[in-house]
Amino acid sequence: MVISKEPVAVNDLIQRFPQLFIDSIGDLGVTFSEVAAPASATSHSAVFLATPKALAEGLLSKAKVIIIGKKSRDEAAAVRGDRTVLIASHVELAMATVINAFFLATPYTNRAQNGIHPTAVIGDRTEIAPGVRIGPNAFIGANVKISSGCYIGANAVIEDQTTIGENSVIHPLSFIGHSTRIGKRCEVHPQSVIGKEGFGYAHDEQFQHTRIPHQGCVVLEDDVHIGSCVTIDRATFGETRIQAGARLDNQIQIAHNCRIGRNSLLTSGFSVAGSTTIGANFVAGGRSVATGHVNVCDNVQIAALSGIAKDITEPGQYGGVPLVPVQQHIRIKAAMVQLPEMRKQLNRIIRKLGLDSE
Repeated sequence: MVISKEPVAVNDLIQRFPQLFIDSIGDLGVTFSEVAAPASATSHSAVFLATPKALAEGLLSKAKVIIIGKKSRDEAAAVRGDRTVLIASHVELAMATVINAFFLATPYTNRAQNGIHPTAVIGDRTEIAPGVRIGPNAFIGANVKISSGCYIGANAVIEDQTTIGENSVIHPLSFIGHSTRIGKRCEVHPQSVIGKEGFGYAHDEQFQHTRIPHQGCVVLEDDVHIGSCVTIDRATFGETRIQAGARLDNQIQIAHNCRIGRNSLLTSGFSVAGSTTIGANFVAGGRSVATGHVNVCDNVQIAALSGIAKDITEPGQYGGVPLVPVQQHIRIKAAMVQLPEMRKQLNRIIRKLGLDSE
């Protein structure tokens, strides 16, 4: 659970976020001081119930404030008792908004760190705006520009020529390679590597490998979120670009010269080879992949463990290897479970028809 220093009034929520809280039942003068899961809720709690399971648990909980979706209004009204019920247009969005506004703002940073720690190393001709906080043993290279409101965590490395926009957070133990351009309100979680050299080699007749220097950069536009253990390679020439509002989960690989479209949502394990362009609002299921030099249009979703091997020119949902429309993918997977029994039946038919001798 998350606990507020000051009680939160239900009336304040409705007045401050009218687009989220669209209806109510019960006393709007009540307050709550924590947001909790139904199982751990107390009489001081508010619970956000986005799923049928959560709704069933929440209606039995001790919470005095419950937040539900429009479809659950009648069910909650019938059994609410003395609880206050808020109806939200989007329950999970309402929960995120309330927690950020009153309880625990994200991204989390170590508020004990003020200013620049004396053990931090700052390179020549580097510009650090007032209010920037830099943690112990961080390394900031030469000709770096860090804008106001940024936080650089302990042991982070930011190489030469990098620029970081306002209110961005570079968590501890991150690596930002030289010439990287990071926009406003971005976040890079620990152990991520942004701007390492791409994987590219020239080969001779004896299969000797000669490294191709990568002279490009990585660009993170505004409001990009990078999870832990993500690797984004710099371009051979030009740039690897992650467009505004994209969200990358943990353990993702983005190769050189790729572009990831705005508001894309990449879940854990996604991997894309070099020079691939992905459009806006792309959603990648876990452990899915895309080969190099392909183009994906806007508004495409792919299922977990799927593979993109050629261009996708039509918006929609896809799955599998090779990639097919997702409903066809589901039917194929269902049929595969039946293959052993189908094989037995086919063998019986072959023997019955006397075709086995052939």
